[in-house]
Amino acid sequence: MKRSLLWIVLFLLTISLAQAATLRGTVYNLNLEPEPDVLVAISTVPEQKLLAKEGSYIFVLNPGKYTLTTRKGTLEVQEEIDITQDGDFIIDVFLLPDTADEEDLWNETQQELLEEEPAGLRWQYAVALLIILWALWRYQKVRRKYGPLRLFRKKIREESKKTIEQHKEELAKEPGYLEKALEIIRKHDGRITQKELRKEMLYLSEAKVSLIITELEHKGKIEKIKKGRGNVIIIK
Repeated sequence: MKRSLLWIVLFLLTISLAQAATLRGTVYNLNLEPEPDVLVAISTVPEQKLLAKEGSYIFVLNPGKYTLTTRKGTLEVQEEIDITQDGDFIIDVFLLPDTADEEDLWNETQQELLEEEPAGLRWQYAVALLIILWALWRYQKVRRKYGPLRLFRKKIREESKKTIEQHKEELAKEPGYLEKALEIIRKHDGRITQKELRKEMLYLSEAKVSLIITELEHKGKIEKIKKGRGNVIIIK
């Protein structure tokens, strides 16, 4: 009886191992290079975590649905994984800045530019007229800077869909982007937050602005200092 039970246990363990799958991959950064010291977790029970010292990870999983999470600093990327059979699977992760807030950033800027005065002042017709004229002036200022709003919003969506390689090619062809960024920083007395720089260069995607900052930092033109959840850019 005991021997039969032992054979059953060994048989079940053999089946479990036979159905296991290997999930491996590499975490890449903005420069498409392996990113070191990344925390990688998979939503098994209990959750498995590891610190990818050189950017590579590997997990052994049973069939099922999992969430693969990679995190470093304020950057976090999640991938939904569905393991349906055994085998060796490769899932590379690109730990890039989130571009999902491009639309929110534009809406926030547009609201600041076209914001109306409190409703309590509407009865004062003279003040209301001034507000309308002011809003029209700001609206025209936005149109002169960015063009028609509908086309500008379309351009932002197109920019956010471009790959890192496409952004790099455009920056190589148009070095004026770098000079424009330096000009904006100088207008702010040589010191600006990365979010403010993105607002000033709203016609570009976050990924492209990050590449511009990386290139300027590489050339020794600026220095990027971590402050809270954001960065402060300073001209050297």
